Amino acid sequence: MSSKKNYRLATDENGSPFVLNSKGSIDFGYITEEMNLPPAPIRLPEGVGGEKGYGLLHIEERRIGQIRSFGFKDVKDFVEYVCSCFTDIKEGAGNSYLLELGDRYRNTLYISLSRDGDYWKVISGGIFRLKYSQNKKITYSASEVQSPQSTPEVKV
Repeated sequence: MSSKKNYRLATDENGSPFVLNSKGSIDFGYITEEMNLPPAPIRLPEGVGGEKGYGLLHIEERRIGQIRSFGFKDVKDFVEYVCSCFTDIKEGAGNSYLLELGDRYRNTLYISLSRDGDYWKVISGGIFRLKYSQNKKITYSASEVQSPQSTPEVKV
């Protein structure tokens, strides 16, 4: 069976097929236990467009021009980049969270946990100014995680 057919068999809780990343997997990244959220892979459903849409079609419809203007070839490329490099997770609206990275502008993905808790679903995303999420509660920050080399030595 080809990978395209396998891709069509894997769907989200609404029956929308998951998009394959550049390596042919439906997992674009991972939320780990250390990130203070339920650990699970991050997946991008094809979704639906429109104001209350989600997934690839929603992001393409609303943000493709912006995403391309920042050097990404398409939404899939943008999602793959953010999922592999995010530095912060913040609380979003409702049961959503924001994966973010960047200094001047924040490459941002909205994600929510699937009903069964098996995966994190990409709902939406875009590139926003820092003010956009500055007042949102931080759940995880890579800059706050210390490596053993950076932990101060305690002298007894």
